[in-house]
Amino acid sequence: MMTSLVALDLETTGTDPTRDAIIEIGVVRFNGPRVEETWSTLVNPGRPIPPAITQLTGINDLMVRDAPPIHAVLPRLESFVGDSVVVGHNIGFDLGFLRRQRALTLVEAVDTYELAAILMPSASRYNLGSLGQLLGIPLPNSHRALDDARLTHAVYHRLYEKALSLPIEIVQELVGLSESLDWMGYWFFSEVLRQRAREGIQARQVPRPSRGWFQTADSEWMARPLELRTPAPVALDIDEAAALLEPGGVFSQYMSGFEYRSEQVAMLRAVAQALSEGYHLLVEAGTGTGKSFAYLIPAALWAWKNGRRVVISTNTITLQEQLIKKDIPDLLAALGLEIRATVMKGRGNYLCPRRLEALRQRGPQSVEELRILGKILVWLWEGGSGDRNEITLHGPVEREVWQRLSAEDEECKAETCLKRTGGACPFYRSRQAALASHLVVVNHALLLADVVAGNRVIPDYEALIVDEAHHLEEATTNALSYRVTREDLARMLRELGGTSSGILGHLLVQLRGILRPSDFAAVNREMQVLTDLAFQVEQGLVQFFNALEMFLEYEREGQPVGMYGQQVRLLPANRHQPAWEAVELAWGAVHERLVALLARSEQLTRALGEVLGLTPEELEDALGTLNGVLRRLNEADHYLTTLVSQPDPAYVYWVETTGSNISRVALQIAPIHIGTLMEKYLWNEKRSVVLTSATLTTQGNFDYLRSRLNAYTADELALDSPFDYQNSTLLYVVNDIPEPNGGGDYQRKVEQTLVRLAKATGGRMLVLFTSYAQLRRTSEAITARLLEADIQVYEQGEGASSNLLLESFRESERAVLLGTRAFWEGVDIPGEALSVLVIVRLPFDVPSDPIVAARAETFDDPFNEYQLPEAILRFRQGFGRLIRTQTDRGAVVILDRRVITKGYGKAFLDSLPQCTMRIASMQELPAAVVRWLNL
Repeated sequence: MMTSLVALDLETTGTDPTRDAIIEIGVVRFNGPRVEETWSTLVNPGRPIPPAITQLTGINDLMVRDAPPIHAVLPRLESFVGDSVVVGHNIGFDLGFLRRQRALTLVEAVDTYELAAILMPSASRYNLGSLGQLLGIPLPNSHRALDDARLTHAVYHRLYEKALSLPIEIVQELVGLSESLDWMGYWFFSEVLRQRAREGIQARQVPRPSRGWFQTADSEWMARPLELRTPAPVALDIDEAAALLEPGGVFSQYMSGFEYRSEQVAMLRAVAQALSEGYHLLVEAGTGTGKSFAYLIPAALWAWKNGRRVVISTNTITLQEQLIKKDIPDLLAALGLEIRATVMKGRGNYLCPRRLEALRQRGPQSVEELRILGKILVWLWEGGSGDRNEITLHGPVEREVWQRLSAEDEECKAETCLKRTGGACPFYRSRQAALASHLVVVNHALLLADVVAGNRVIPDYEALIVDEAHHLEEATTNALSYRVTREDLARMLRELGGTSSGILGHLLVQLRGILRPSDFAAVNREMQVLTDLAFQVEQGLVQFFNALEMFLEYEREGQPVGMYGQQVRLLPANRHQPAWEAVELAWGAVHERLVALLARSEQLTRALGEVLGLTPEELEDALGTLNGVLRRLNEADHYLTTLVSQPDPAYVYWVETTGSNISRVALQIAPIHIGTLMEKYLWNEKRSVVLTSATLTTQGNFDYLRSRLNAYTADELALDSPFDYQNSTLLYVVNDIPEPNGGGDYQRKVEQTLVRLAKATGGRMLVLFTSYAQLRRTSEAITARLLEADIQVYEQGEGASSNLLLESFRESERAVLLGTRAFWEGVDIPGEALSVLVIVRLPFDVPSDPIVAARAETFDDPFNEYQLPEAILRFRQGFGRLIRTQTDRGAVVILDRRVITKGYGKAFLDSLPQCTMRIASMQELPAAVVRWLNL
C-alpha cells in the first residue's frame, strides 16, 4: 500500500454533537503497517465531564482544566490530516463532532466498522476493542484517543490483509455495487482492487448460487426419512436406562469428572416411563440436577428403539447450541448409538439462494443492503451454511434486509428449490435433515406457532420435551403476537413501489422484453392504477397515524409523552370516544383502498400467469417477491382491521408511542391465553409431552403452571437441587429499609446500601432491578462513589449487549453489574467473580402492562392467583443466578422488606431452598457479608 492514511479517534462528553463536546483528539499517520507520525491533545470542553465518561476514559475535569479549547487545536488537526484519507471506527460519529466545528468537512472517510462487518461476518461484536482481540492485536482499547487511533490503524491493516485474500470477483462486485452509494467502504475496496490488479493475482471464480455455496453434505439432503421400527411404540427397560447414570455405569466410564446424582436418575426414570407409557409429565429439577442428560438419554433410547421422532424445545439459543454441539454428541458417543440429531429453525433463519441472486442482479438500494450482501458473500465463500445465526446482524434495518433475503416465502416449494438450486436451499436441506432425524431441537417461539400454522416447518412427531418450560407461555405469546409501526407499513409500500420503483417497477422492466406490445401496454396501464392506489394508501396512512397521535394525546390529557413512552390498552370505554371514532374513519378509508390494491394486484399476477403460460425463470423471483409483499400487506390489513373495529375477545389490543422526539406509534395485538392452544395442539394430540425447568412450582405446587398451560392431565415430579445451600448461601433480608413505595427515602437508602456493600466486598456483585428507570437513577448516584474505590459499574442499557456486559464483568476483579429483566435469568457466572446477588425489589409485573392487565381480569383474585405466582417464579430465577456449582459460595441480599412485613412475603421466602438466613439492619449488612465470604 503506497498511500498514507490517517487514523482518527475522539473522546467526548457524550454522544450528541449538538449538546456534547470533544475532550481529546488522537491521530496516527500510517502507511501499511508502518506508523509515520502521531499527535494527540486534550481539549477543554468548557463544561464538567460526566462521571460515566471519566470512568470510561480516565479523563477528569482537573486534566482538561488547562487544556486548549477546541477552536485552538483544530488548525493543527487539519494540518496533520491534510488531504489524506481518514480512517476511524464508526468514523461518522467523530466526523459529526468535527463538522459541527466546520473541520474536515471534505475528507474521504473509511469506517473500519463497515469493513469488519463484511470481512468478519461471524464476529460476535464489532466494537473496536473486540475486533482488536479477535484479530490478535496486542494493543490496549483504553478509551484514550491516541491509543484507540493506534488500535484503529492496526485493525485497518489486518482487515486490508484479509481483503487481499478474497476472490477478486467478490471485491469487484462490492466495488461495482457500491459506486452509486455513499458508503464508507468504497475507497477501501477500490484500493484493494487496484492492489490486486497491480499484483496480477489470479483468484478462483466465485460461484453463482448453486450447490457450491452451501457446505452441507449431500447425505443430509438425500437422507431417507425416519422409518417406524414397530407398529406401536415399545417401552424402554427403565432399570437398564437408569443404570447408565449409576456409579460404574457407561457415563462414569466415558466422562471424566462425572458425578452420580440421585435426582438426575430419578428424573431419567420419570421421563423414560412417560415416554414408554405415553403420558404427560411436569418435572421441576433444581439447579445442578443435570436435567439435560436426564431427558436426553430416555429420549434418544426411545427414538432409536422405535424409529420415532422426539422434538426437544428450548427457549434460548445458548441451551440449543449446548444440546446439539455438546450434550447430544457426548451422549451418542457414550452409548455408541447411530442416532441422527439436528436443529430446526423457522424459515426466516435460512438464506434463500434465489433471493440472494436477485439482489445481486438488481443491486443494493441502501448502505444496509450493501453491507448485508457483502457480509453474506464473504460468509458463504468461507463455508457458511446459510443459517443466519452464523453471522451477526445489528439493528432492525439489517434484520429487515435479511428477512427479504430469507426463505420466508411460504409459496416456495421443495420442487422449485431442486429445479433452481439443485437442492442447495439451506431451509429445505434443514427440513430434509429433520425428516431423517431421531432428535429434532427447536425453540419455543417456533414450537406452537408452527403447530397452529399446520406444521409447515417441524416434521410430525409423537413425543415432545420442553426445557426452560417456565418461558413457554411468554415465548408463545410473543410468537403469536403482531406489532406494526408507521415505518413498517411505509417500508412495505416502498417495497411494492410503482411503475418506476420497487418490485412493481422491476417487474415492469422485465416484462417489457417478454410480452407482446399490446399485452405490455395493458399491464403498464394496470401498473399505473396500482401505483395510484398505493399512493392513496400511503396518504391515508398519514391521516390514520395522525388520528392515532391525537387519540394518544387525548388519553394523556394533552400532557407531553413521558420519558418511557405511553401505552393505551383499547377497551370498550375508549373505543367509544370521539378521538377513536376519528381513528376508525381514517382506517376505513385506508382499508378500502388497500383491499382494492390487494385485489387488483392479485388479478394482475393471475393474468400474467395466463398470458405467459409457464412463468419464465427470470420472473419467478420477481413474482415471488411481489407475492411476499402482498401477503404482508394483507396480514397488516387483517390485523389492523380487527384492532380498529373488529376486536376478538381472545386477544388484547393496545397502541403505544415512545418518549423520543420522533413520534413512533406502534399498534400491538397479543393472545390473552395460550392454554387452549396447548390443549388443542399438544396435550390432546401428542403421545407424551414433558415440561421441565428449575422453576415450575409456586408455593410448593404446580397449580399455577397447570392453569396457565391447561396442563391438567400431566403427572408431576419436583426434585430439589443437590447443592448444599445451607452452607453455601447467606440469605440476608434488610429489615429497616423503607418500603419501595416510600419514594425518595427508599431510593437513597438503596444507593447508600449498595455503595457500602460494594466497597466492603470489592464489587463481585450483581444487582437486579425491576425497572430500568430505577437502575438508571441508581447508576448515576453510585458510579462516581464506587469509582473512587476503584470499582467499575456496568449497567444494562441501550449500548453494550448483555453478553458483552457479562464478559466485562467476569474479567473485572472489582466490578458491580446492574441489570433488569434480562439478567434475572440466564446469567451463569460460577466462582468468585459473582459472590453477592442483590434483589432490590420483588419482581412484580407492572399492573398497567396491557397483557398483564388483560390476563389479570380473567382471575377472581388477580393478585394471589396471577401476579404473585408470576413474581415468585421470577424471584426464584433471580436467586438461581448466584450458586452455579457445588463449590460456589455467596450471599443473596433482599432490599425489599415486604418479604417480612406483608402476608404474601412468606411465599417468596418459602419458595427458596434452605439457606442460612439472617434478618437484620442495613448497618450490619456489609460486615455480615464479609464474614460469610471470609474476606
